Amino acid sequence: MLRITTEDSAESAGIKLEGKLAGAWVHEVEIAWRAMKEKNAQKPITIDLFDVTFIDAEGKKLLKRMSKEGADFRCCGPDISATIAEILKR
Repeated sequence: MLRITTEDSAESAGIKLEGKLAGAWVHEVEIAWRAMKEKNAQKPITIDLFDVTFIDAEGKKLLKRMSKEGADFRCCGPDISATIAEILKR
């Protein structure tokens, strides 16, 4: 299960994820990302991974694509922080 919450203000935009970024949820996050990116082409978009507990291989691929397209990640836990660091190195 994954909760996807979009946040949009005059200065910035973001997507908050809570739960497991895996399976069919990866596609749902990609849909939310594309919509947010289209709507906020000139704003920075932050992906809040603070409450993500697991990221599968497809989720990692999506986060890598999002990073290449300008996403900024916010995370805290050591496992997810290490996963993001690994993704950003590749």
